Amino acid sequence: MGARNEPMTITTNVPCPVTLRSIRPDETGRFASQLANYLAEVRPEARLDVMQRAGQLLNRRDTDVWWLVDQATTVGFAVVLKLPDNRRELSEFTIFPQYRRKGLGKLAAQHVLETHRGHWRMGISRKSHAAIAFWGTCLSLLPNIEDLRSGAAFAAEQEKSFTFVIGSGAVGPN
Repeated sequence: MGARNEPMTITTNVPCPVTLRSIRPDETGRFASQLANYLAEVRPEARLDVMQRAGQLLNRRDTDVWWLVDQATTVGFAVVLKLPDNRRELSEFTIFPQYRRKGLGKLAAQHVLETHRGHWRMGISRKSHAAIAFWGTCLSLLPNIEDLRSGAAFAAEQEKSFTFVIGSGAVGPN
């Protein structure tokens, strides 16, 4: 996308008040704090050095890490892994609790997913009942999603997975 040390905002044709802004390496502490809150919700049993994990995510070349911003307010974050064969995985996604149930999650998810046409996958945490309900509904309602399938989990901490294709109506790169 761009150099990790330069702020970048992603814009698609999605009519969305939520924008994507790359998280810079100098924001590692802030990101680690939010990542810790997120992991406590979706993987409470995980024993990770959150500061180290945040640094790893922010410095990987095969990963896009974005703040989800509604006007001037950061409302969540998303982590997208670039997989072989030009595929993507929505690895982490959260809307912070105080901003949930306002429609921002669906809009942000659509915005993130439409940054790239093609094959996607994602695993759903078994510990977050809200995530299971959200993604089951959200993905089925989003435009440009083709071949949506539910399947087995990729990891022990997951309930299930989804695979899908963002189709030709999306505006991201091929």
